[in-house]
Amino acid sequence: MTVNSNEPAHERTAEAMAAKADGLKERAQEKAAQAKEAVTGHAGDAVRTTQEKAGQVKDTVSDLASKARENATPPAITSPPAVRGAGAAAVGVATALAVWLLRRRAKRNANPWRHAAQTAKSQIKTVRREAKSGLKAARKRSRAEAAAQVASARAKAHRAKARAKSWK
Repeated sequence: MTVNSNEPAHERTAEAMAAKADGLKERAQEKAAQAKEAVTGHAGDAVRTTQEKAGQVKDTVSDLASKARENATPPAITSPPAVRGAGAAAVGVATALAVWLLRRRAKRNANPWRHAAQTAKSQIKTVRREAKSGLKAARKRSRAEAAAQVASARAKAHRAKARAKSWK
C-alpha cells in the first residue's frame, strides 16, 4: 500500500484494515489446505502399510499350502477300489492335519512382524473408517476456523469503514 499524503488518515487505516482482513482470509484458507493434506497423507500411509502387510501374509499362507500339497503322498493305483478310497480319505485327513499343524506352528513361532501384519489386515476397515471420520472432522474444524476468521475480518473492516465515514 502506498501512503499518499493527500489522503486523510482515516482512509489509510480503513484500507489497511481491509488489506489485513484479506491477509487473514488467505492465511485461513492456506491453513485449511495444509490440514487437509496432513490428514490425507496419514490416512494414505496407514492404508499402504496395511496392504503391504496383508500381501505378505497371503504369500506366506500360499507357500504353506503348496508345501503341504507337495508333502502329501499319492494313493496307490494298483490296489482295489475300496482300499484306494480308504487311502484317499487317509491322505485327505493327513493333508488337513499337516496343514493344521503347520498353521499352528506358524502361529506359535510367528515372526512379530507377521503377527502385526495379520492384526493390521484385520483392522483395515476400521482404519479406513477412522481415517474418513478424522478427515471429516478436520475439514469441519478448518471450515469453522476459516469462517470465524473471515467473520472477524469482515467485522473489523466494517468497523473501520464506519469509523472512516464518521471522520467526514
